Amino acid sequence: MNAALKARCDLDLGFPFHNDGEPADRLERVAAFMRRANLGEEAYLTGDSVGRLEARIAELFGKPAAVWFPSGTMAQGVAARIHCAAAGDTRLGLHPTSHLALHEEDGHIHLHGLEPVMCGDWSRTMRPDDLPERAGCTFVELPQRHNGGAVPDWETLVAIKARAAELGQTLHMDGARIWSLPSAWPGHDWPEICDGFASVYASFYKDLGASGGAVLAGEEAFVAEARLWLARMGGRLVSAWPMVPDALRVLEERLDKMPAFVARAREIAAGVGAVKGLTITPQTPPVNMMHVRLDCDVATAEAARDAAAEATGVWLGNRFWHFECDPVPALEITVGERLLAADPARIIAAIRAMGAHLAKA
Repeated sequence: MNAALKARCDLDLGFPFHNDGEPADRLERVAAFMRRANLGEEAYLTGDSVGRLEARIAELFGKPAAVWFPSGTMAQGVAARIHCAAAGDTRLGLHPTSHLALHEEDGHIHLHGLEPVMCGDWSRTMRPDDLPERAGCTFVELPQRHNGGAVPDWETLVAIKARAAELGQTLHMDGARIWSLPSAWPGHDWPEICDGFASVYASFYKDLGASGGAVLAGEEAFVAEARLWLARMGGRLVSAWPMVPDALRVLEERLDKMPAFVARAREIAAGVGAVKGLTITPQTPPVNMMHVRLDCDVATAEAARDAAAEATGVWLGNRFWHFECDPVPALEITVGERLLAADPARIIAAIRAMGAHLAKA
C-alpha cells in the first residue's frame, strides 16, 4: 500500500468507515454515551450494559436469548461446536468463501475438533441443493462477503431453510453484516430473516463500527451453553468497557442509517455502469457493500487504484482480495458515514479512473 499517496488523498474510503475519529476521540464518545445512558461499573460481563445489549439483540432478531462475545471468531467456533455436539456429528458445512475457511487459521478444526465439509460454489451464494446430506451443522453467510455482499433471493433463502428441515440439519447464520439485510429483502424484518436458523452471529464492528465485540442469539439452552464455553475459552472479561457500551452506542446512532448506506451503494454502482476491464459485484448491491473486480493481476490493480487516487484525491481501499479460487482481484467498498457524506460523483469518477488506467496498461 502506498501510505504517502493515501495520506495525500482528502477522501479515504478504507476501514474504518465512520466518523468516530482517533481512538481517544472514540473513548470520549463512549464515555459521553455511558453518562447519558447511566451506565457505570461492572465486572465479568454481569453489568447493566451487557444485559441491555443482549436483551436488545434477542428482541431485534426474534430469538429468546443472546450472549455477547469479545470476537466473532470465538463466537462462531462455539456455535459450531455446540450444534455439532448436539447432533452427534462433527461435520460442519461451510461455503468455500466462509470466514472460518479463509481467515481463522482452521480454529474450528484445531480447537473444536470439527471436520469441514465444503458446500456450494465459490462464485455464487448458497442454494438448497448445496446443503450436505450429512452434517452436524451448516453455516450460511448472509450477506456473503467474498461475493461482494451477495444474498440469495428470498424464495431461495426460504427453500434453504426448508431443505435443512427435511434433512434434520441445524442451520447457523454467519450474519457478521446482518444489519443491512432488511434492505436486501424489502418487507422482511430481522426476526423473519433469522427464523429457521438455530443461532445467529453478528459483529458489532463490521458495518456498525463499534470498537469490537460480537453476539450469538438463539434458544435459551443454546445461549446458556455458549456462556459456559465463553468462560472456558477466556472470553469472560473482567471488564468489557469500551466494547459493550460502544456497541449500544452505535446501534442507537447507526442502525437507522443502514437503508441510506444501501441506497448510496446502489447509486454508486449504477453510476459506474459499464467499464471495460472492471465489474461491480453484485451489479445492483443488495446491501451496503460491493466488490470492484479488475480484470488483471494484483500489481496492475494496485497501480490502477493509485492512478485513480492521484487523479481524483479518492483513496478507494487498502487492499485487493485475491484467492486461488477467484481469477481476478477485488477491491471491497463499504458504505458508512464517511462515504455517505461524500459527493458520490467523486467515488464514481475514481472507480471509472481505475478502468481508464487498465485500458492504457
